[in-house]
Parts: sequence; structure tokens; C-alpha cells
Amino acid sequence: MNAHISDPNVLDAAAQNPQNFEITPAAAHDTEDQEDLVLRFKKPYSFEGETYTEVDLSGLENISAADLCKVGKMVKKTDGVDPIAEMSLPYAIYMAARVTGKPLEFFQRLPAQEAIKLKNLVAGFLYGGDGEE
Repeated sequence: MNAHISDPNVLDAAAQNPQNFEITPAAAHDTEDQEDLVLRFKKPYSFEGETYTEVDLSGLENISAADLCKVGKMVKKTDGVDPIAEMSLPYAIYMAARVTGKPLEFFQRLPAQEAIKLKNLVAGFLYGGDGEE
């Protein structure tokens, strides 16, 4: 039985009956997790002479608490106080620019539907979900 080791119920069950559990190496999940962090565009998106069909946000896997604070400060500076900044579109834009190395304008010029997908992807990642809940 494959299970995520971070699930406390799985840990309890494994402790009681270890022969029924198999630990899958984290590397087996890496490809799937990285695929979840790719924003795929409905239609090709052109920016500064290049056309994009997707943008890889797997850099989110490497952010730290300090990064969250820095992005929060940038959002506060430009947009004022937001009680749940990490759920906002500006926060997602700043975070995406930070982890991809693309300019802010790349994300600010996204079509509206793609921008909302970006916001959901970033917020979903930060809150440990897949952005669809």
C-alpha cells in the first residue's frame, strides 16, 4: 500500500501494522508534484516577442518563510493592507515573478482567466492543496 508518510493517520496505522505499508521514495512523487506546478495556458500567450503555452512554477517548492515575508511586503507597499495577502492576485503575481525570474509585467499582462488560474495555483500550493478546493 502506497501512502503519504506525512498523513498522521498513515503514521499511526503503519506503527501498528508495519508489514502492510510500503514507503514510496519522495522522488517518485517529484514529477507529479512538479506537473501540478505548471500553469498551462488555454491559448498561447505572447510576451515580448516570445510565445508561451505554459509557465513552470515548480520554484515554489524552494521558497522560504523569508520569501513569503518579502513578497507580502511588496504587496503591502503597492496595494495596501490585505488581511489574507497570500490569497490575492497581486501576491500570486509577485510570487510567480520571484520563482520564475520572469518580469512582473509577464504576469500582469496575462488574460484574466489565466491570472485567476495563477492565483489559485499559488494559493493552493501555499495552503497545501491543489488549488481546486
